Amino acid sequence: METLPFNNQALSREDYAHSSKEDLLEAVHILRHPYIRELAEKGQISLAMIRPNVGPEANLQGLDDNEAAASIEEQISGLGIVARFSFRFTDESIEQFYEGPSKENMKKEPPREGTNFDSTWSEFKDLMTSGPSTVLLLHNPSGAIPRWRDHLGHWNIEKTRDPSTIRGRMGVDNYNNLVHGSDAPESVLREMNLVANCIESQL
Repeated sequence: METLPFNNQALSREDYAHSSKEDLLEAVHILRHPYIRELAEKGQISLAMIRPNVGPEANLQGLDDNEAAASIEEQISGLGIVARFSFRFTDESIEQFYEGPSKENMKKEPPREGTNFDSTWSEFKDLMTSGPSTVLLLHNPSGAIPRWRDHLGHWNIEKTRDPSTIRGRMGVDNYNNLVHGSDAPESVLREMNLVANCIESQL
């Protein structure tokens, strides 16, 4: 496919604020491309995401946000990056992206001490809409989803820290555990649609 890999510098974390409508539409085109969707249905594509604000307070190396995002990408092995771009979640899109039991549980949990939020969910939502997230569409013909999730490490890095994983090696706490990974082919397709819709809503 001649349009891949899609790694447009204008849509990097550093340059996202200056990206054009054409750049963003190209990202939507990739997310909705039949070939990408075909690979996703087969489990050969995973949607990985580097969350906003992974800078000094969120990573153990004290790297700034762009450096930490680059370091996370460098730790990916056994997977090809077929597309990379950054976008920013809206309030509506983040509500849809995390719809389900996880969000409902966070709504019942108190936020970190010393914050003004009414729940863990409202605090997490504020984080996820506070800056650009970087999406990586990762490919492996033998199964991209489990390979990427092996890189992630456990979501609860305060209780289960594996230093061979990205979260275990870099993460400070559970508030921002740095990265996201789809858990099934259906999730990849759903999340690609939601990201595409979010980008389009801001054009």
